Amino acid sequence: MEPGVRLTVHEWQPGTGGEPLVFVAGWVSVIEGWRPLLEVLAPQRPIIYIETREKRSAEIDPSCMRPEAFAIPRLGEDVIAVCDQLGVDPERRVFFASSMGSNAVLEGFKHGRLQGRGAFLVGPNAEFRFPGWGKALTYMPAAIYHLARPFMVAYLRRFRVNVNEDPEQMARYERTLKAAHPVRLKLSARAVLGYSLFPDLKSVHVPVAIAHAPSDTLHDGHEVQRIVDVLPRGEAVECPSNTYMHTAAVAEDLGRFVASL
Repeated sequence: MEPGVRLTVHEWQPGTGGEPLVFVAGWVSVIEGWRPLLEVLAPQRPIIYIETREKRSAEIDPSCMRPEAFAIPRLGEDVIAVCDQLGVDPERRVFFASSMGSNAVLEGFKHGRLQGRGAFLVGPNAEFRFPGWGKALTYMPAAIYHLARPFMVAYLRRFRVNVNEDPEQMARYERTLKAAHPVRLKLSARAVLGYSLFPDLKSVHVPVAIAHAPSDTLHDGHEVQRIVDVLPRGEAVECPSNTYMHTAAVAEDLGRFVASL
């Protein structure tokens, strides 16, 4: 991606003529969490699954371990670089992304730097909100991460995730936090402080569908509508739950979107 940074990319080639799907997962997520959906999509179309640089799978030189190296516009540049290096046809490729991965794709789309037929995005963030103690954690030694993790889980469970309506969403976040690389998590969290998606968002002219769920309190539905209203070719797709958007069921919504392009 740049001197000192190498990403892991998984590819599936089913030998069919489906549109190539560029898949960019969310913040510190693990590929196992997407297995139900990937098992449905992989036989249908070529898939390029990008593991973004804050994940453990990236090879990063210590000289690159600084907050700006994990900023969301930088992740967008990574998506552009992967597509260029792998030669994915810009007139055929479709993007599927989640959470911070969705933000990275939208950053790449700004001013036409990243091209594609369209993008189906799950829960992009207009901005990232941290409680006061969360901001303080981003400036503390990464070694305390394992001590702080139970408090982070408790905060998500109590204030940000609708555990009653979607318990699997909380279980997935617990698995994600357990798998996170403490130093990269801290640096990427610091990098998104003060981030806003909206600058230059009107320059995105690719068709974009944004999937959201009313029960998903971590990704605010009102913010989703704000994003859709700014995007020149944006549309909202309501889904039953956050977990639904991580399972094979959402493949049908993705299929309908691709068919409409």
